Amino acid sequence: MEDTLLTKDPYVKVALNVPLRASFDYKIPKALAYRHHIRPGMRVKVPFGNGDRQSIGLVIETSTQSDFSDAQIKPLTALLDDSPIIPQELFDLCAWAARYYHHPIGEVFFHALPTSLRKGESADFRTETWWFVTEQGQQTDIDSLKNAKQQKAFLEAIQQHAEHGLSPHLISVLELTTNAAKGLEKKGLVRSEQRNLKRTVETHAHQTQVPPSLNLEQAAATKTILAMRNEFGVALLDGITGSGKTEVFLRVIEALLQEDKQVLVMVPEIGLTPQTLRRFESRFNTDIVLMHSNMTDRERLDAWLMIEHGDAKIIIGTRSSVFIPTANLGLIIIDEEHDASYKQHEGFRYHARDMAIKRAQGQNIPVLLASATPSYESLANALQKRYLWLKLRQRAGEAELPQMERVDLRGQSLKQGFSEYTLERMRQTLERREQVLVFLNRRGYAPTLMCHQCGWIAACDHCDVNLTVHKRANKLHCHHCDSHKPLTQECPECHSNELFTVGEGTEQVEGVLNQYFKQTPVLRIDRDSTQRKSALTQITQKIHEHDQAILVGTQMLAKGHHFPNVTLVVIMDADVGLFSSDFRGMERTAQLITQVAGRAGRSSKRGHVLLQTYHPDHAAIQCLCEQGYEALAMDGLRERQQLALPPFHHQVVIRAESQQEQQAMGLLMHLRNELSVHLSDDMQVVGPYAAIIVRKAGQHRALLSIKSPQRGNLHRVIASASRWLEQNTKNHKIRFAIDVDPLETF
Repeated sequence: MEDTLLTKDPYVKVALNVPLRASFDYKIPKALAYRHHIRPGMRVKVPFGNGDRQSIGLVIETSTQSDFSDAQIKPLTALLDDSPIIPQELFDLCAWAARYYHHPIGEVFFHALPTSLRKGESADFRTETWWFVTEQGQQTDIDSLKNAKQQKAFLEAIQQHAEHGLSPHLISVLELTTNAAKGLEKKGLVRSEQRNLKRTVETHAHQTQVPPSLNLEQAAATKTILAMRNEFGVALLDGITGSGKTEVFLRVIEALLQEDKQVLVMVPEIGLTPQTLRRFESRFNTDIVLMHSNMTDRERLDAWLMIEHGDAKIIIGTRSSVFIPTANLGLIIIDEEHDASYKQHEGFRYHARDMAIKRAQGQNIPVLLASATPSYESLANALQKRYLWLKLRQRAGEAELPQMERVDLRGQSLKQGFSEYTLERMRQTLERREQVLVFLNRRGYAPTLMCHQCGWIAACDHCDVNLTVHKRANKLHCHHCDSHKPLTQECPECHSNELFTVGEGTEQVEGVLNQYFKQTPVLRIDRDSTQRKSALTQITQKIHEHDQAILVGTQMLAKGHHFPNVTLVVIMDADVGLFSSDFRGMERTAQLITQVAGRAGRSSKRGHVLLQTYHPDHAAIQCLCEQGYEALAMDGLRERQQLALPPFHHQVVIRAESQQEQQAMGLLMHLRNELSVHLSDDMQVVGPYAAIIVRKAGQHRALLSIKSPQRGNLHRVIASASRWLEQNTKNHKIRFAIDVDPLETF
């Protein structure tokens, strides 16, 4: 009798969407074992917790034995899928991610599924009923139905559409009724058929454009990437702004579509890329699916199914699209690979770029990383020959790189953050009927203390970093060596009391510019002004309508926009990240300045960039203005290597939060003591220290940072830390999070 069982093993290990780093054992009822071959990647319904509460889980493995007695193990309630909903290569990727990021395995698997599937809905397309005429119906004289007017009308219509049948849409257009169809079905004159309803493909204009001719650099890059297809490898397409990186993508995608392959194009934020979609649509007569957060659960599931079935050839998506199952994936492209949006900062803290590379390795396909300002991590990999480094150093067409000029703010009387010289240059540009872009660097950098008169900055006496201002604690704190000083009110260099930590906001700047340039439209682009759907498209349309305009914005303006008439870019506060206590501050500031500068002079008119700075002679600003981003990055990498910082050392930050400040600190202090026996000599531990915003939503937050040159050793220590934290936070109201390869350390 045993031979007839389709599932031989009596037990199954199930992952649930709960914050516990464990799977759960259940019995497989004989009734299910006879009828189904249960495999990893299938969803099940199981009893979990107190009472009869049912949860959706995912099968991790079937097993011949369990560590629990039979009486303790509950049976599965139901099996929800006939085949694995997560294919093997994605199953392996999720299992790896749970280990690498030390995150509960159930939460990782459920993160990879669309919301509808997490809730237990069927993994099928919506269906609709189509009607077809039978042979008998085709030969029936419609006048024989003269007493049944609706049936007569239906039969007449379906005879005329004998080849393709009648869809629900056509039935409503022709004002027919399904009751008439059912009546005809009973007479054997028509038959019904259930068909999948697929409505997530973007509508295309398909005005296939003639592609521009490639320059030598673009042609060489395209050829190199195409030579990598059908095997794993990573290419870094490092192209200055306006060098035609997208054209290289399009050529590579074109070749892969001819081989019937799918291409996943990842972008940092879908709201910022309507033009990416337009460029793709105007070039490819194929189905393009967007995956983004504005879709309904049903739209997302339909798109997911289309991609899984291979109906969609080009997928454009944000970071979560790295988990979409594909039928025949040939390439992953990660545009703006340096962008911090690829890292998830809450919950499951994965980095989509790193996950995409791991996925490509498992599927033996290439990855293309593209950026005008590659991350230091990617540059380090390119220098070590792990990635192919493809450089595009000339702008496409006639455009030239903009000239960068430093505007010294020291001791000047500023008008709401603008120097007289900057305002005069803006006036001249507008008089030539050209546009000005004003950029405010408003990222979440750690605030640093600076003197308005002489440019002094509060630096650590023991480290090559700047101190962080903690206003609430009234102190300056170093997050690298833990030293602190009282918050000073007077500059120790020139004894001025004009010390400041913050600059202007976009709304204030917009108001000031409206006063100075009353005749010129001022358009603001930031998170607030673009929250409404299609708001960004409306603003960009206005920009193209006015030849004379001032654009004011934050980093949203830095991402890939093409404004042909912008010839002057003003960077208000170039120093904000330059003197940040975060070691990545310099890298991010240089990336932003370079990306924003790249918006100037993108067509035939030469562009200019004005950097307002208190430190015009600072080596980094000089290097960026005179030699460009690559030279600055090479210096930065040498410095990181000397200071034992990422990417040369691997880092993990453990975060704790609690309503009581001492509780979070105490937990991490206790953990540090517990781990001391596991630490090797080359590991460095800093903290616990308070987060910059100590109290957030009523929770006090503390951090512990651990670094090591050996990734394996670090992960062994973190695995111990993870187990200890789970045990020691069970009965306390303390939450913890493990952040592997963090982008923020404060």
